[in-house]
Amino acid sequence: MKSELIWDWPVRISHWLMVILFTGLIITGKVEADYVQYHFYMGYGLSAVIIARVLYGLYGSRYALFSQFVKGPKVVFRYAKSLMMGKPKHYLGHNPLGALMVVALLVALSVQWGSGLFTSDEVFWFGPFNALISEDLSSQLASIHHLLPNILLALVAMHLLAVLYHELCFKERLIMAMIHGRKATYASVPAVKTPRWGVIFSLLIGLSWLAALWMIPI
Repeated sequence: MKSELIWDWPVRISHWLMVILFTGLIITGKVEADYVQYHFYMGYGLSAVIIARVLYGLYGSRYALFSQFVKGPKVVFRYAKSLMMGKPKHYLGHNPLGALMVVALLVALSVQWGSGLFTSDEVFWFGPFNALISEDLSSQLASIHHLLPNILLALVAMHLLAVLYHELCFKERLIMAMIHGRKATYASVPAVKTPRWGVIFSLLIGLSWLAALWMIPI
């Protein structure tokens, strides 16, 4: 069995940045102290990281690509069936169910930060795009923004339980793999190469978006 690089540094860094920023957003959003300004800025950061990660999922390294790990319903069903039988097929990248979770988290997080850009506390703080929509629509988006964190926490809990299940039952060291990027395999796999232009393009768009948000008063 050999140790092969699967998840390159852009994937790993974006993953842990999302973990840190999401944790910070939950804390600043739920505590009674007034951390609204920090909540906005961490939301900006999360939006930039997600945009960069989505772009890297289109133009990045082999196992970062959505086209590589997102599978159709039949493949997902077969994998779920084999998982329940205790004999799941081994995937070097995300398995089909893990891919669904990745997509679900990215979509839900995007709805969360997207709705936050249009909401306000109706007193001191206003999202950068709040003035572009009606009060009724802003109120509806605010409701989504306050409801979605509980759904996101449930998705994160499911994600963590799935990781622990693979760690304990199948000895698949997913946590360490997301730290050093390497996974054990018997097969020879093509070397993972980090495309420089893919990194530059993803970072450029993500940072440009972040800079644009910071220039808008809240």
